[in-house]
Amino acid sequence: MNPEVARLDVTGDLSIEVDGAPVRVTAAGGDVHVVADDVRGFVLGLRAAATARTGTRPGRADLAELAGALADAGLTARLDSPSQHIVTVGAGVDSSLGGALLGTRQARPDAVGIVRASIRARAVETALGAMLLALGYAVVRRRR
Repeated sequence: MNPEVARLDVTGDLSIEVDGAPVRVTAAGGDVHVVADDVRGFVLGLRAAATARTGTRPGRADLAELAGALADAGLTARLDSPSQHIVTVGAGVDSSLGGALLGTRQARPDAVGIVRASIRARAVETALGAMLLALGYAVVRRRR
């Protein structure tokens, strides 16, 4: 822990949109809670913003640095979808799964939540792809 960093006590309630999908951030004491309707889109938006700011795409080392900074400040952040927990990062977190998957033990992923969010995103992409193919087929058939 870095003794130069003071413990933070946060309070907040923020609603934003990331690429049209709602995201709600609430904070009380040392807990920050983020609920994103489109977790994948939210994470991709964060990655794009970080890349634009630094010029390089963030990776595992950047997540470890963020988790360490949160822990040093006494903050714990949770990322959830409306129906599933995805990951907890920061103070009080010690996860061997996080160390293996995310490069830091200060991140505790919920493997089931990650898989479910990924499956939902792929299902939506597959459904949209199928709709576009059907539309294309209907247009080609109509021209004949």
